[in-house]
Amino acid sequence: MHAAVIQKGTHRGGATGFAQYIAREEPDQATQCDRYLDPDGGREDLVAKGAGGLPAWATDARHFWQMADQYERGGAKRPGTVARTYEIALPRELSPDARGELAADIRETLFARYPHSWALHNPRDPEGGEHPHLHLMVSERGPSDGVPRDAQRFFSQAAGPQQDPARHGVRKDRSWQGPTRLRELRAGIATLTNAALERAGVDAAVTHTSLRGRGLTREAAVYTTGQDKTAVETRREALYGRWGAHRFENEENLVAWRAQQARDGIRDLSRDAMVDHVRDRFWRHDTSPARQQERDASVWRTLHREHARTGRPLQGPRQQRARVPLAQARAQLQAALARLGQDDHGHGTPLHVRLHDRERDERERGMGW
Repeated sequence: MHAAVIQKGTHRGGATGFAQYIAREEPDQATQCDRYLDPDGGREDLVAKGAGGLPAWATDARHFWQMADQYERGGAKRPGTVARTYEIALPRELSPDARGELAADIRETLFARYPHSWALHNPRDPEGGEHPHLHLMVSERGPSDGVPRDAQRFFSQAAGPQQDPARHGVRKDRSWQGPTRLRELRAGIATLTNAALERAGVDAAVTHTSLRGRGLTREAAVYTTGQDKTAVETRREALYGRWGAHRFENEENLVAWRAQQARDGIRDLSRDAMVDHVRDRFWRHDTSPARQQERDASVWRTLHREHARTGRPLQGPRQQRARVPLAQARAQLQAALARLGQDDHGHGTPLHVRLHDRERDERERGMGW
């Protein structure tokens, strides 16, 4: 996955140009990620495109990004972030339909509640090899708080603690910033990709961990830097093998994927189940009511899927009983025992019960009494 940032006033064409670029509407208006294998005829690689999470005032994605370029905060000295862009590789081993489904799952899991545009490309190299990938650009402003705003107010500064949100903009989600979010994105995409590969019966897996994190050295992996890229390309089949990676690396990835399935309890690889699993983990630090409702709904969907698989009766989340104060519990028990003693009086030996104070008993035993 390749990540980049479009800042206000620093890129020719801005966010609008990049949105048109990935949609293949006006491809020469943007400069970001312009890395095509077939520069002469690489404009026919568009497979699908779309947008989601747009506010009510936006007529379409182009309108949203035009307003973002115009009204997003920031100046020459401190340019604000207008959009974050991601280019995500998709496995060529998957069928075109399966790639489209994987791209849809990535969008639904990680980006659905934020204003975003996307495009699915599949350029071909001179040998006819496919290079499918997903472009995604997302605004940090969101999710929507439900307050109606026009475009200018949407991109203004968010309200402070004592200010009216309706008079201010949508707050930016700062969690998109920094390396932690990038690693979490890579991990979620790897999980969804591995599930898609296994559903398709492909004996291959990917990993989000770095070579250093896996204990691999430079000699143990192929690098495609500017110096050795040409040599690697000429020896691709011999070096990479069938799956586009070293055979031992693919075996390591498969072992790691099996271990993750066992560790996380992943048994259902269906698309719905994997979206719920990855989304709940990815957004686990988001404690907003909307995310909590989302997690509760995924629990019920999991229960229904398990019921359909095993036939076991449905059981909801375990209900927590309210704790009764100790003094109140003691009084209730004494009253119940008193009634029991009265019932037995005159019909046999009276019932004598002594209630012990556990803390007092332990204290007395500790002092040798």
